[in-house]
Parts: sequence; structure tokens; C-alpha cells
Amino acid sequence: MSQNTVLEIKDLEVELLSEKGPLSVIDKVNLSIKEGEIVGIVGESGCGKSMLASAIMNLLNSPAKIAAGTIFYAGQDMTTLSPREFQRIRGKDISMIFQEPMTSLNPLMKVGKQIEEAIKAHEKVSNAELKERAIAAIRDVGIPQPEKVYHDIPSRLSGGMRQRIMIAMALVCHPKLLICDEPTTALDVTIQAQILRLIKKLRDETNTAVIFISHDMGVIYQMVDRVVVMYAGQFVESAPCKKLFEKPLHPYTIGLQNAIPQINKQQSSLQDIPGSVPMLDNLPEGCLFAPRCPFAKGECFTKKVSLKHYDDHSVRCLLVDEGGWHNE
Repeated sequence: MSQNTVLEIKDLEVELLSEKGPLSVIDKVNLSIKEGEIVGIVGESGCGKSMLASAIMNLLNSPAKIAAGTIFYAGQDMTTLSPREFQRIRGKDISMIFQEPMTSLNPLMKVGKQIEEAIKAHEKVSNAELKERAIAAIRDVGIPQPEKVYHDIPSRLSGGMRQRIMIAMALVCHPKLLICDEPTTALDVTIQAQILRLIKKLRDETNTAVIFISHDMGVIYQMVDRVVVMYAGQFVESAPCKKLFEKPLHPYTIGLQNAIPQINKQQSSLQDIPGSVPMLDNLPEGCLFAPRCPFAKGECFTKKVSLKHYDDHSVRCLLVDEGGWHNE
């Protein structure tokens, strides 16, 4: 693993135990992220994005479990750590911002005290320093009057301010990796833009690596250096952001892009992708996207598809060869 690689995932498999046996949720996923890099993971709901984040954070709940593969941080395979050993990493070296802060914040505790709890979990500091650092963390995420907000409970704050408090908690111990799981979905567009700028600013100032999970290709375009497209538990395409948006290769990626409103084009309606993500207990035999793909041919429905790599662009599609379409 190169010196500036923060996280490296190799052949990760996550299974969900069911009455029908183990069901594949994450299928042989490989991912590496370097210092200061923002990697976007995009796909519809049910594609496995949040499950992947939970696996990295060791937050999988039964009946989900890691079935195979490794997750290396700082040269150590985190899948071998005990829950107690992982607690030393979670929140300090690797932090996570969740989609809905009201489900993650204690509704009865002052937000300043909650930030202090995040510090106390990993460091021994005086009460005076705890308060000072909590107020500084609130100030760093752009909240005015941080001394006053320190004493507020979450219900007194707006959605955007609550999300900023979550970011303050995630960053107060200066993590090397920040995972953002749909952090702006519940916010209006103005607050969303502010949160996105804040995450980028913090990355620029601290060189923190960021995994940014979203279903919104427009947000991904604004935020990330590299994009990974996920479908039904598999990575189906990966490329530098600009390259992926200029020349998407996988039909699923093309479908996601076609669903983005184009300001410079007149559109009477947006193009949606027909059908839905397959159920775990009824996955297609061949390409998992074939039943929804407008370009699918006979072998697409019967032949398993591996991820093919062309320099810095990877794609899982039988119709693509050497970075281009067979039938172009």
C-alpha cells in the first residue's frame, strides 16, 4: 500500500443472512483512497452504498456481516479488530456524517456537550479545554455565535445547523478519513450548497480523505475528484470525475446522467431508468443491470460480467471494449 493511501478495500463481500440462505449485498468491491482525495460513490437507493459505509465503520448490524475481503487502514486489516479495538479508530481516525442528524444527535443533550463527548472518547483533556475545543469546532463549521449555540439542544437548531454540528463532531478529532453518507439529502438547495462548500474547504485545509456517498449525480459532479458508480452491490464503473461525465461507458451511468436536469437545454421531462434495483433474493443470472438496459443483447442476460480496467477508467459491461462501445 503506497504511503499516501489512507484506506484500501480488497475483494470485500458483505452478506445478509436470511431464511433463503446468505444473500450478497456487497460483491467483491475494491477501493482505495488517498490523502486529500474526495471519492464519490453514486447509485440509486438499494445499491449498497450505505451498507459499504457501515462495513468500513464496523457498524453492520445482524443479520448483515462481512463474509470475505479486507479493509486496510494505516496498514492494518480492520476486519480482524475486536469491537473495543475498533472504537479507538472510529471517531478519531475515521469519522462519518450521517444523512439525518436528528437520528444521530441526542435530542436532550446540549450540542456542545455532545461534541465534548466525541473528544473524551479518544483524548484525556481538562474540562476547560473540552469546552474551548467544542466552541472552536462549532465556529470552524461556520455557525455564528458558537458560544451561544454550544448551549442549545438540537431541536432549537435548523436542519442545516444540525448537520454542521454533525460535521463538527466528525472533525473535532482531526480524522484522516471522513465518510459522508448522503449528508445533504434532507436540506434545501441553499443550505446544501453551503454544506458542500464546507466539506471541500475542510478537505483543502486538513488534507482529509473523503468518501462522499450520494444518489445525486449533480451533487457528485460538484464535489468529487473520482467517481465510483454502484449497482446492486457491485462497482460497475469508476473514473476521474471529469472523464466519467464527459464519456460515461456503462449504460447505468448514462441513465443516471440523463436523469440530471440540464439548465442549457429545454426539457419537457427527465429521462428515468425503467424498472428498479433487483431484490437480493432474485438477482439476474448475467449482468445485474441487463433487465433494465436499453442496449442489452442475448449474452448480457446469461454471462457474468467482470470489471475491466482501461488506464484510469474501469467498467463492468460486455458491450464495452478498450474504453469504447463494440457497436459504435
